[in-house]
Amino acid sequence: MNLEIACTMRSRLKGLFGRPGFDGVLLLVPCRDIHTFGMSRPIDVAFVASDGTVIEAHQNVEPCHRLKNREAAATLERYSSSDSWFAPGDRIQRGL
Repeated sequence: MNLEIACTMRSRLKGLFGRPGFDGVLLLVPCRDIHTFGMSRPIDVAFVASDGTVIEAHQNVEPCHRLKNREAAATLERYSSSDSWFAPGDRIQRGL
């Protein structure tokens, strides 16, 4: 899986917007609130707690929506795919 980290205000605000060819997962840190306004296609979203536990996951979030989770420390997003996606209780961790 190709993972890119967005940790500046500008990169988090932009998210996947304007990146139609991006084929990976974007990790927005910190982030607990996303929107899909201006998006041309659906995205998959997972909110992650500070310990790496997925606390909320959504698939096929259509354009013009807003999702937020006050407990999230980070958010994962990708363009919607038929590939498996995260579910609540999954854990993400830094690999070696």
